[in-house]
Amino acid sequence: MNKGFSLKLVSFFCLLILAGIVLSGCATSAQAQQAPTLQPTETAVPLTTPTALPEVAPIALPEVNWDDPAVLAAHKKAMKPAFESDVDRFVKSNRYLIIANLDLSKDAVIRGAERVRYTNQSNDALDIVVFRLYPNGPTLGGRSTVTSITANGVAVEPSYSTLRSVMGVPLPEPLKPGESVEFKIDFSVVMTRNLFTAYGRFGYVNDVVSSTSWYPTLSVYEPEHGWWSELPNPNGDPGYSEIGLYDVRLTVPSDLTVAMSGTIIETTDNGNGTTTYRDVTGPMRDHAFQASKRYMITSQDVDGTTVNVVSYKDRAALKTDGTQDALKFGVQSVDIYNQVFGEYPYKELDIVQNPTPSGVEFPGLVQIAQTAWMKGQPYLEIVIAHEVGHQWFYGLVGNNQVDHPWLDESLTSYTEIVYMRAYYANSPNKEAQKHEDAYKRDYNGYTGSGQADQPLNLPVKNYLSQGYGAIIYRKGPVFYLELERLLGQDVVYKALNVYFERFKYQVAVSADVRNVFEEVSSKDLHELFKEWVGIVDADPIPSTRLGYYVTEAAS
Repeated sequence: MNKGFSLKLVSFFCLLILAGIVLSGCATSAQAQQAPTLQPTETAVPLTTPTALPEVAPIALPEVNWDDPAVLAAHKKAMKPAFESDVDRFVKSNRYLIIANLDLSKDAVIRGAERVRYTNQSNDALDIVVFRLYPNGPTLGGRSTVTSITANGVAVEPSYSTLRSVMGVPLPEPLKPGESVEFKIDFSVVMTRNLFTAYGRFGYVNDVVSSTSWYPTLSVYEPEHGWWSELPNPNGDPGYSEIGLYDVRLTVPSDLTVAMSGTIIETTDNGNGTTTYRDVTGPMRDHAFQASKRYMITSQDVDGTTVNVVSYKDRAALKTDGTQDALKFGVQSVDIYNQVFGEYPYKELDIVQNPTPSGVEFPGLVQIAQTAWMKGQPYLEIVIAHEVGHQWFYGLVGNNQVDHPWLDESLTSYTEIVYMRAYYANSPNKEAQKHEDAYKRDYNGYTGSGQADQPLNLPVKNYLSQGYGAIIYRKGPVFYLELERLLGQDVVYKALNVYFERFKYQVAVSADVRNVFEEVSSKDLHELFKEWVGIVDADPIPSTRLGYYVTEAAS
């Protein structure tokens, strides 16, 4: 997410985004227990949409043979040809089949059902599996309700945290290492019209549905720590998840244009004013979609990936419309990052005009501020370069965004510099150097004003006042510039390429960054990381780092 710490912001954007930065979270967190009852993890506040929805008939879900090659073949349609075989390595990853209907009669209401197969990748026997209902947390402010759930065909009663954003599902019998369990969940999600929260990542505003973190999502099990059940802080990103394969069948009013993570492989006109889109993904961390009757799509290919720019057609005739600029910046970003970090494996990437005041990232889809969507607006270029950079760092190389935001946000802020250097290499205006200097100036100005110079490797909630932006978004890229000063730019680029290729599709921790830089540079960097980043050896390792499919992928 780029919350405005890019350094070419005009003052209007700065005011918008800094207003969001000073939000503070007051909730405490506790680790989910490996037992049928979860400990409360949140401060209780009323849900924003308390009115119950009328009962409707449950959605019928087809049976799924998760190991069927034909099922996997559908997911390969979302991958570039050279990466289709990657899907085969994730048969035992988190698997989702979701069927959902979007209704806009009053508010934005999603009624859905999902089959979810979870495979225990840890060495522990599990009595409970934890899902996150992100809309119920104060970060998103919606309402998600689960009406029924089965585990391997047995009806079970889940337990919930105070705000019902953490759902623990007891298992009929312990799930041994390597074993799988299938859940069937009926759910609904309400986004109140004009709801605007979390930098616009989730809501129904200006006739635009931003549906992110919208389905019951498997949490992450960490050996020796248990299930991740922490309350996200509103200043940062709310999610933490592992790679999975998604097959989503979404029915919407036919006058809506839809953009989704992954690739739409089937479109069906139902003859009743609705259209059903079947969307599949390759190995992706989350699933998101945008829908609006205002949208139109402009596309261009780069290195086998189709970049879809999804913009407001009611503004297309304006001389100030930034759609062509957005397409150019998106294509350039993908091209540059492919060369520096490693190749983007998916067939599509959606860049979507959105009510957000800045930019927000999701796998295969990024939201870009409608107020920045103007021809010649410097911030449009920076925010697109930033959010596209997240496809490499967050989307493909994952991390716990709540507890270790520097892993994706600091690095992605540095990708802006990588972009500027490559695109403006022959420019006499030295745009890249100005970008670097501005980061250094702003960080030094923050610390010079007497503000606390905190380490990078802290949870979002630990940064005080404007510290989250100043440390994560400014000190972070300055740290990578310091690595360049000590090791050389070529070594830093090589290390990031190794880091990307080694941890692609996985969840990385802070020690992984240090270890790769030490390996590539042949230097001991412990003291440097301790000075800038803090302690990096105590981060919990997610369960899939122990799973056989990750071991196989790394071999």
